[in-house]
Amino acid sequence: MFHPEEDLRRTIYEILGSEGKSISALSKELEKRGFKIHRLVLTGYLRALADIRLLREYEVPPAKLYVPAKAQEKDIYTVVGEKARMIASGEKANALILYTLCKLFKRPIFQDELKRAGVEDRMPGRIATTEERQEAKKVLSKAGWKIPDSVKAYLIEDETLKEASDEILKMIVLDFFDAWHMVKETTQTKLSI
Repeated sequence: MFHPEEDLRRTIYEILGSEGKSISALSKELEKRGFKIHRLVLTGYLRALADIRLLREYEVPPAKLYVPAKAQEKDIYTVVGEKARMIASGEKANALILYTLCKLFKRPIFQDELKRAGVEDRMPGRIATTEERQEAKKVLSKAGWKIPDSVKAYLIEDETLKEASDEILKMIVLDFFDAWHMVKETTQTKLSI
């Protein structure tokens, strides 16, 4: 699974690390990783990221140094994976991740999406039918994702996971708005799944 824009930004963040790099050093490293981008295009892209404050730009004559403005942002898959592992472990956590992503996106979840959430071993749920997979692929294709035909998609229909999934979504919203102090009961209860 590949999304040109998101994968490029994530790779740039990864290469820059916390120390940052010059355009020249970044360009060479990107080329090693298979991104062939003209240096002027890369310069414009980095300036745009600096303009929206995702990168900081420093003058180190004769070069400019680009440094991530903050730690790399986590994507939805990483966050759901982390929250699920706070509630459950092992195969139960994997099933909870799949259930939560299926409910959130209202479609089967591709194997690569599950890997981003930390599901590495045995995939939970059932393999989506050809029609279900095609529908999911169509949704992601509209968003610019490229999905090889060899990547499987999965579904899970276990409603015993609903309460734990709701808890994950609640944690994500409260974290995002930094609103845990507004919750009456702040001690997290272990759910029985």
